[in-house]
Amino acid sequence: MKGLLIELKCPVHGFERFIIKVIKRTNIPSDEIIPVFRSRPIYDLSYIIIGRNVDDVLVQKYIIDYLRRKGLYDKMVKFKIL
Repeated sequence: MKGLLIELKCPVHGFERFIIKVIKRTNIPSDEIIPVFRSRPIYDLSYIIIGRNVDDVLVQKYIIDYLRRKGLYDKMVKFKIL
């Protein structure tokens, strides 16, 4: 898994598409998921770092839970693994 393509309905622009990158590292605990946020222009999720033993299903659950907490899950149209 290289990343996740997420497509949302936007009342202003129609559709918004963005990619959340998934980077696998070996120097962190093997079952940990670490989010990395961008600071500009908007404070939001940029990519996530995962350990060696993290499954694709756990990454999907983490992203869906993040979208629910942000209130964007209801606007989601497409969720695709890259």
